[in-house]
Amino acid sequence: MKKKILSVIAGVICLVSISLAVRPLFEKMYIPTHDGEYHIIRIIEFSKMLTARYWFPRWAPDLNSGFGVPIFNFHYPLPNYIGSFLRIFTRDAVAAYKISEGLGYIAAVVFAFLWLHTIFGVYAAAIGTTVSAFVPYWFVDMYVRGTIGEIWAMAFLFAVLYFVETKKYIKASYVFAFLILSHNILAILFAPFIFGYIIIRDRKALKIIAFGLGLSAFFWLPAFLEQRYVVGLNTVNFREHFAQLYELLIPSWGTEFSGSGLFANKISFQIGIIPFISYVLSAAVFIKMNEKSIRNLYAYFAVFGLFAVFFITSYSRPIWEMFPVLSYIQYPWRLLSFVTPTSAFAAAFWTYKYRMKWTAIILASFAVLLGISYAHPVQYTQRDESYYLARPNFIDGTSSMGNSFSTIWTGRKEKRADAPVSVIGGIFTGRKSWNYLDKTISVVMASKGVVTFNTLYFPGWSASIDDRQVPIDYAEDGIIHITVPAGDHRIRIWFKDTEPRIIGNVITLISLVITVGWGILSIYAYRNRRITA
Repeated sequence: MKKKILSVIAGVICLVSISLAVRPLFEKMYIPTHDGEYHIIRIIEFSKMLTARYWFPRWAPDLNSGFGVPIFNFHYPLPNYIGSFLRIFTRDAVAAYKISEGLGYIAAVVFAFLWLHTIFGVYAAAIGTTVSAFVPYWFVDMYVRGTIGEIWAMAFLFAVLYFVETKKYIKASYVFAFLILSHNILAILFAPFIFGYIIIRDRKALKIIAFGLGLSAFFWLPAFLEQRYVVGLNTVNFREHFAQLYELLIPSWGTEFSGSGLFANKISFQIGIIPFISYVLSAAVFIKMNEKSIRNLYAYFAVFGLFAVFFITSYSRPIWEMFPVLSYIQYPWRLLSFVTPTSAFAAAFWTYKYRMKWTAIILASFAVLLGISYAHPVQYTQRDESYYLARPNFIDGTSSMGNSFSTIWTGRKEKRADAPVSVIGGIFTGRKSWNYLDKTISVVMASKGVVTFNTLYFPGWSASIDDRQVPIDYAEDGIIHITVPAGDHRIRIWFKDTEPRIIGNVITLISLVITVGWGILSIYAYRNRRITA
């Protein structure tokens, strides 16, 4: 009876505190953040493409001063799908973005609880979930950085752990794919962590990694193979973004960016007092523990957590320099993401093994009291999506840091063209059809000349004159130019899938067919077992 009462108390603390933490995201006023305003623009552009029935958008047609930019070929798509879906009901990308952030946080909390419950039971799961839900880095992501992709990636990480633990391999495959589609960089960080977890807990689940990669191949394969056509997916110097050890341990809070030259008001890198205490308490319990399976799992989380802390600090810089691939993580402090799952496990583990169960309520309560002060925005402001659509610095930009999605043939277009099409050597006589990615016009050429579509060139754009495919000249300024002979002509340009995109789509389709078939066969086998039983 006492344990049930404690479970109820812990559950109430968890639910009430989490509702307080996420409440600002469901209010009417907007919360300006580092990345949030660019996510709003991306949701608007992504929604336009979906409305035009481009189900796998790769192009943002109105950005880059109307020349377009291939941002969605590289930028994680799942948050944009979620935001676009919510925008149908909110009719506003600002509200859709905020609600999506809130739902991502709630989903992470739910799956964290389900995962911990399968290992430790209700009470320990409620304590571990509460501690992890108030890790300060959560609120850095939500209210300072506004990184919607990282929030959803964390939710799907917990979902993968839960479905692996419950041996629901098909669902685990899909949520692992969703993790990849939620945030490129966190997917790279979390994949080795998930692999190690599977090795320890259930090696049969290794197949989910293959299927997850296959299901998401339509995105990551062309993104990887076609990155050479853009300025660079990594415009951040990681050397400027290491955290000092004292910054991890001493509570602090700021709302500015990070950087080696910044000291005042930069974002917080703290692990958090209660997560740190959870690590210490769990280590003390671990020393006296004999239960091998949980002991091995704790050791794995502890080692992974220590490695994460090491790589956040400048002590690890020689390793970062030795392996250039690490630079794609951009910010070493991004490994603070591991504090959430490791603190969840540590707090639940300690609660599960410690005899004086009621003390865990105190731990969870202090986690809430110390963390709730960070769970609010710096400022509210009255904005909707029309605010951003009316401002050239948003709609005319590339919605990317360092204009990283500009092509190698041209930088960002600072000025809008006078017209979508210009003709040298003839006259423009009208549009036959005009879609975001498929445009046909008619011209009358007095002599051989050039028709220019003021659209950024990127592999996939093709052109034809009177249904005969012709080459595109883009070398001079990165814009689509077509040489046209004298006479009346119909000229078309359209954006099609390249070979990497086709291969990625095929792999995704094959993986989808296999997993659906696998699911059907599993259901059929389950029913047969029940009948024979």
